[in-house]
Amino acid sequence: MDNKALLKGVRVVELSSFVAAPCCAKLLGDWGAEVIKIEPLGGDGIRVMGGTFKSPCTDEENPMFELENGNKKGISVNVKTKEGVEIIHKLLAKADIFITNVREQALSKIGLTYDQLKDEFPALIHAHILGYGENGPLKDKPGFDYTAYFARGGVSQSLMEKGTSPCNTAAAFGDHYAGVSLTAGILAALYKKQMTGEGDRVTVSLYHTALYGMGMMITTAQYGNKMPISRANPNSPLMTTYKCKDGKWIQLALIQYNKWLPKFCNVINRPEIMEDERFNDIKVMPLHVDEMVEIVGEAMLEKTLDEWSALLEEADLPFEKVQSCEDILEDEQAWANDFLFKTKYANGNEGVLVNGPVKFKTMGIKEYTPAPRVGEHTEEVLKELGYTEEEILNMVNSQAVKLDDSKELV
Repeated sequence: MDNKALLKGVRVVELSSFVAAPCCAKLLGDWGAEVIKIEPLGGDGIRVMGGTFKSPCTDEENPMFELENGNKKGISVNVKTKEGVEIIHKLLAKADIFITNVREQALSKIGLTYDQLKDEFPALIHAHILGYGENGPLKDKPGFDYTAYFARGGVSQSLMEKGTSPCNTAAAFGDHYAGVSLTAGILAALYKKQMTGEGDRVTVSLYHTALYGMGMMITTAQYGNKMPISRANPNSPLMTTYKCKDGKWIQLALIQYNKWLPKFCNVINRPEIMEDERFNDIKVMPLHVDEMVEIVGEAMLEKTLDEWSALLEEADLPFEKVQSCEDILEDEQAWANDFLFKTKYANGNEGVLVNGPVKFKTMGIKEYTPAPRVGEHTEEVLKELGYTEEEILNMVNSQAVKLDDSKELV
């Protein structure tokens, strides 16, 4: 498998926390790159967040940290010390890619901005997750998935049911899309590096990622298309959700209205819709959306979700069941494609994690290496950089680095 790894020989240094940048580095690790994650002495902040989401967050079982940090080596370094900065520079001297989400001002204080590094490391790809972009009044504002992506990016407002409050969003949704975007940018820069020997600065902001995802709605807003909308008053009555007899919900996606309406009317046993001039043509339907939604809604309450699924599949009409995360954990489609996988934690418990969204035919899926403990590979990596045991011991005692608790030299 290792011989087929697409990024074998590529070395990544990651100085980041939480989700957006770490998930980017993990994707590169999944594809064969060697990733060295640098954490502060207390560890990445996401290590202690599990309780907020009813998830374990111990050293023996930490799914939230595991999800973003498998297939990496981990070292623990105090970057505010002279020794810590020296370690990072030695790592960067051997690296192809540097990934960070540390704010520009903080990077500047420790000499790790692109402008501060480019002369010393001209071939280095400096990849940076930002909150709101490199310029403008918010360039130094801390950016989070909840704030820069969902709130300012218009995503929360677009997802809410019209007339209600903004939705309580799914954590890290925007972070993962920003991370995937940064990964794409890094690979383009890596190709350039292979062709020219030159590195580059690659940036992705959470805010811009939201705007890109909302592009169709933002573009049409200037012509009067307004968000949010109500599921009871959508752009099309055949492109909204309906409640079924068993209380479950179904999403219709009949985007070709005139083409699919006759077949749909037959499925729901409402042939009279085709005889009604208010509904039987897309040219007039927008004037009577509310009325048709009511008619379709009454029809959908006559059968269960499974019953409608069978009928709509047989008619080859686009729809989908509205699933919960609990449903997804049992979804045979996800398991059949290895979108999910099981891992065993240090305490013996088994848990489910999500694989990255890109698959390669020849490489397959890399054998999973569990996320590192705090400082698990500090000693190993420092010795590879030429540090002696005595030098490492001195740095441990001065709190410039931290080793795995089971390997303390003190």
